[in-house]
Amino acid sequence: MRVLAPWYDWLAEPLIRDHLVQLYSNDASLTVAVATYAGAGLGKGETAVLIATRDHAEAVRAQLSADRFETADLERWGQLRFLDAQEVLDDLLVGGRPDGDQFQVLTSGLIADARRASRNGRVRLYGEMVNLLWARGEAGAAMRLEELWGKVVPQAAVPLFCAYRVDEDDALAPCLRDAHTHVVPIQACA
Repeated sequence: MRVLAPWYDWLAEPLIRDHLVQLYSNDASLTVAVATYAGAGLGKGETAVLIATRDHAEAVRAQLSADRFETADLERWGQLRFLDAQEVLDDLLVGGRPDGDQFQVLTSGLIADARRASRNGRVRLYGEMVNLLWARGEAGAAMRLEELWGKVVPQAAVPLFCAYRVDEDDALAPCLRDAHTHVVPIQACA
């Protein structure tokens, strides 16, 4: 399985203020897309911070290893960092909604640490926290988190890649789709 054009280019070469979203219906396509996004950056000396579920983190780690990345070394050097999406989300929620102050503390420290580990100062972020909220039927909380990310991406000049599990491309709420600069549809991976 691979990411098809033109979506491959969006994932491999995002602009520093891109806020991409992957719509996926199976974990294999998500794994390939995230590994493409992270791997292209790692290959150029960038740091990749992946806030993913444990299962997805393991699958992406395995895919990057299959793509000949020394993931253990990259993680030890801080150039590849996996954070548990549920744990990070739990730290951000106050009264069931993402808290702006908590979010600011988390992202500013996370991005600063990632920049220090990067060989060229560039950082790529990937996150599944919005999908966890979406899957629980908390579209309003997911939108709030997208709004918070939408402020950080241009300020920090980092690309962000999100993902939502859906049955079909038009299943995601329009407000959530519109919160992104590019939508990578389900059929982008074959």
